Amino acid sequence: MSFRNYLISDIILDIDDDVKEKALDFVAKRMCKKAKIAKYKPVFEDILRREESASSFIGHGIAIAKATAPIENEFAIMLARNCDGINYDAARNAKVNIIVMVLINPNVGEQKIIELTANIATFFKDVAINNSVRNEEIDTISELFRSQTDDEGEKRIVKEPLLSSASALAREINAKAILIFADVKQDLEFLRNVRIRKQIIIITANKSKFLDSLTGYDFVQAPIAKTSGIGQIKIGILLALSRNLVSREDVVVCVAGTAGKDAFNLISVVDIDKEFDFFFTRTRSLTPPDVKPEVLERVLGLATEIGLEGREGKAIGTIFVLGDTENVNSHIKQLIINPFKGYKKSEKNVLDPAIEETVKEFATIDGAFIIAGDGTVVSGGTYLNPSFPDTGMIPELLSGLGSRHTAGAGITVCTNAMAIVISESTGQVTVFKNGSTVLTLSKQNGI
Repeated sequence: MSFRNYLISDIILDIDDDVKEKALDFVAKRMCKKAKIAKYKPVFEDILRREESASSFIGHGIAIAKATAPIENEFAIMLARNCDGINYDAARNAKVNIIVMVLINPNVGEQKIIELTANIATFFKDVAINNSVRNEEIDTISELFRSQTDDEGEKRIVKEPLLSSASALAREINAKAILIFADVKQDLEFLRNVRIRKQIIIITANKSKFLDSLTGYDFVQAPIAKTSGIGQIKIGILLALSRNLVSREDVVVCVAGTAGKDAFNLISVVDIDKEFDFFFTRTRSLTPPDVKPEVLERVLGLATEIGLEGREGKAIGTIFVLGDTENVNSHIKQLIINPFKGYKKSEKNVLDPAIEETVKEFATIDGAFIIAGDGTVVSGGTYLNPSFPDTGMIPELLSGLGSRHTAGAGITVCTNAMAIVISESTGQVTVFKNGSTVLTLSKQNGI
């Protein structure tokens, strides 16, 4: 779902006021006028009511303010900015530079709202896009999407010899698909000139940039752009498997490189069954059957952000347990009062960008997050107490890993859950399934 379809103005409003309520009032009034909404007061009151319940601040200087309104389409969207920052009463006194205001038709379901806001958040968290908006480098949304052109105003032809070689190699070995790690490139124009007669899977940290302009590709939302070539391949295949874009019997060709360096420098052929056999030691399914692929993508993204950034520069460690919640609940107990208890499911889903800051804040306390397959955060600050009827089931972990990793690995032995563990000492992210290490991402190799 692309938010561009619902924009009611291409112009980016400039907000002069740095007070939250006045800034929201400024945008809401202009939005209601543009959307031809006669009664402004109920819309603004709904915005404030939602802010009192939970801040619309989602990090990275972005707020997505929402309200229900009598509009014809499902959504109406307008973008505004204050380059100096708005005092937004956000956690840790963070300021807001970009406000995306979303009016919602009363008949729209919560899942669509979550999908749309996730699309908006992913797009504007892109560093280049975020900087372009907040530094007044652009004045319209169209400029963010405009294709790069040459001096004659024509689309430039981008030749990619490694992509041509990958195509020839894929034909020769009859590979199932070609995985391309698009964040290696600084722009997207090279993809418009790719002519490969194979399934193409695009791995990117910002899927939203592609959806309006490119068709015929499969997309996977990677957790982070700053990843080594080998790390990209690990993540790409893991997430492609979770989306059933490839299977364990397939051979794939991967094209990768260093993010942002504007040149591919690695081609790798991966026989998934042979190279990643440890994925399937006890089950043919890599991820728990009840976990949605987009939930795995989102939680893996959150984990890598926590591993790299910590919280206010301080390293933190935590555990995310995904799926098989009913069985997991029989192996846990609360260390603290569950901070997520009592909220509606729609208000505590990891796919909603509004919950990101909450999760990162609670990651500073001891315990794990228990997350259902649909993305609902069941609990936080949770103690994992896996039990093993047979001592031979206890996972043998690599030396140097402590109690947090032991608990994460253990819960995946006695249940069908997946655990994602962040090391407090190193920031390393480790994914466990069936007691085995599925994926390890460290700062040393670029996470």
